[in-house]
Amino acid sequence: MRRADLSHPSSRGSVSCVARNEDGTTGRSRGGDLALPLRLLVGVLFAVIVGLTIAQVGFRYLLGQPLIWSEELAKLLLVWMVFLGAAAVAFDGRHLDVDVVFRLLPTPMRRIVRWLNLAVACAFLAAFAWTSLEIVEIESWASLGALGISAAWVRVAATVGATLMLAFLVVRRFRGGWRDAPDSEDRPL
Repeated sequence: MRRADLSHPSSRGSVSCVARNEDGTTGRSRGGDLALPLRLLVGVLFAVIVGLTIAQVGFRYLLGQPLIWSEELAKLLLVWMVFLGAAAVAFDGRHLDVDVVFRLLPTPMRRIVRWLNLAVACAFLAAFAWTSLEIVEIESWASLGALGISAAWVRVAATVGATLMLAFLVVRRFRGGWRDAPDSEDRPL
């Protein structure tokens, strides 16, 4: 069973909400955080988007010389940030779910529902990744006007994200738990 560590601001100077196992370790400490590179990359992408947006406003309104390419680049980076972030969240098992009915089920039935949910999620992600390849191929003929790069770079983020989410779901399941999140016994995936 996992517990949430909710610290009051006056006790340590900050608020934290960390899920811990009974032995005091977090879920990520079992075998390492495979999504750490994604987390770092998402943070860098976010910082670049913020910096780019500030620069875009500054150049447009203060200097009167808009950066024509900055909006396209910010959109491209945002798409990548979303799909890579979704993969990191899949590794943690923290995607939103509605578990009202699931919590009412007896434990043996929960196991069946977990396997069913895993199968459906994997099938969806595999189909999503596979069919997105066709869209990537179609978009490879077009280019992003201001950046001069293939429009496929926007679409391939979905392929990479879906593939990573699929891999992380399988790895997380066979690495020792359905979910590295609080209340893991009460969550459907």
